[in-house]
Amino acid sequence: MQLEKRIAHPYMTIGWALFIILSIAIFLGNSPLIFFDMDTLNYFGHYITSQRTALFQMVAMTGSPIITGLLSIGLGIILWHSHQIYESLITITTTVTGDIVGLLIKLIIQRPRPTTLIINSSGYSFPSEHVIGSVIFVFTIMAFGLKLLSSVRLRMFTGMVLLFWLGLVAISRMYLQVHYPTDVIGGALFAVLWCETILTVFRQKQLDLTQ
Repeated sequence: MQLEKRIAHPYMTIGWALFIILSIAIFLGNSPLIFFDMDTLNYFGHYITSQRTALFQMVAMTGSPIITGLLSIGLGIILWHSHQIYESLITITTTVTGDIVGLLIKLIIQRPRPTTLIINSSGYSFPSEHVIGSVIFVFTIMAFGLKLLSSVRLRMFTGMVLLFWLGLVAISRMYLQVHYPTDVIGGALFAVLWCETILTVFRQKQLDLTQ
């Protein structure tokens, strides 16, 4: 892949600023955010049934950090064997570092999980590691993996299925009451920004090597 010259994107600066502000607000226990989170979880609580719970537990299992991490690393290996070395390194680097940094943020914020959770879940709440891993997986597939498919229709179909699955994973975390909405939003925002940041670093590195 011919990586284009890096262009400074102000949306990345704005995005990181928003994530930092959100993290600080959650760490300090911002009241409006708490009300928003609780109201949203209460809304999902009206739709809890045993059948839906079983369904969303299965969805959540497919979006677990271990599974999405292994799938992303597997994609990196496939890209490597397809002689797409930079794409492979970006995929693996983004996956490993994204999961680690997400966990570190979780340990720093130390936000307790909702008291209304309907399944057993340990650890802290913000940001959602399920969402981080799932977003990184979908991002790398959309950026690099779909190009391995020869059919344009198959690429479009696969992309739509992945986005639908990602949405279900995000909803499952709130339905199961193991995460607040801001945990899901924060996880998605962090993952997208992390992917873009790693991609920008690799692009700049290749640009430096070609000069």
